[in-house]
Amino acid sequence: MTERHEVHKETLSNGCKIQVKAEILRDGSLELLIGVYRPDGTVIFEGHDPRPHLLDMEAALDWGIDIAKGIGNSQRTL
Repeated sequence: MTERHEVHKETLSNGCKIQVKAEILRDGSLELLIGVYRPDGTVIFEGHDPRPHLLDMEAALDWGIDIAKGIGNSQRTL
């Protein structure tokens, strides 16, 4: 059985944390959740993005990581 979801968690150089989850739902569609947080845990961005619906799970996860890093790295937190 293949995995139905993949999660990527990372702390960026400025202390922001990102979490991206790509999940295949029961109907076969793909859901992508993107979270970006300050070092103290407060939310910078949380949401799902339906745009990568034509991508496979791994490609969608990579795409979401790029989005999350772009948001996180633009923050001045340290």
